[in-house]
Amino acid sequence: MKCPACSRATLSLFFRSIFDLESNILPSTNSARNAASSRPFSTARRRLQSYGAFNDNTRVWATNQSPEVHGAAETEKERPAWQVEKEAVKRKLNGEAWNPRKKLSPDTMEGIRHLHKTQPTKFTTPVLAQYFQVSPEAIKRILRSKWRPSDQEQEDKLRRWDKRGEQIWTNLVELGVKPPKKWREMGVGRSRNGEKPRWKSGSRNQVVVKDSFGGDDFGWAEEDLIPIVDGKSGTQSSRKANVPFSDRIGI
Repeated sequence: MKCPACSRATLSLFFRSIFDLESNILPSTNSARNAASSRPFSTARRRLQSYGAFNDNTRVWATNQSPEVHGAAETEKERPAWQVEKEAVKRKLNGEAWNPRKKLSPDTMEGIRHLHKTQPTKFTTPVLAQYFQVSPEAIKRILRSKWRPSDQEQEDKLRRWDKRGEQIWTNLVELGVKPPKKWREMGVGRSRNGEKPRWKSGSRNQVVVKDSFGGDDFGWAEEDLIPIVDGKSGTQSSRKANVPFSDRIGI
């Protein structure tokens, strides 16, 4: 005959052993689940901590900088763009002055060829380079060049030069400079609205206008430098600038 007390005690022992087993297994599973769920939060917390440390280091570095550095940074932001570009060009040139290559006009290059052809012993390459303020290599290239403009190119060049000269002398007239006869005949410096031009007033010729090529700097007179070729005989004749006008016209 079975005893109910014994069977009840056996069942209680059996269920207690099962519950103890689950209690031993469940905590490890829950801890792993909690660790997996808390991993992203811990990573984000670490990122926030590192970002805060970076900001603190940045503040410390900024406070340790000298006032000159702060002032230069603020001035760099406030300066206009053209000043920034000017400083960049100055740094690129290593402090040297801006010295662009000089460009000679086609008429000047033709004059260089003519001078060297007529008097090669006098107008040598170093002399021409010194007078026209270019390098000797540039003079050599000009003398070696065989290119000549066509008639259409020559007409276009003259038209451009006339337009450029008209613009230049129009600006000089506003400063009180009397234009040459050629430009006066073209209408430069003409009176407008019945007002007298400035170059006809008492403040005329207040601006000094010089040629880009100065023979006086090298001790050369204009008549000695630029020869005039007589069309009839083909010989060279010099300008008689010192002869009075009455003697030249035979009075």
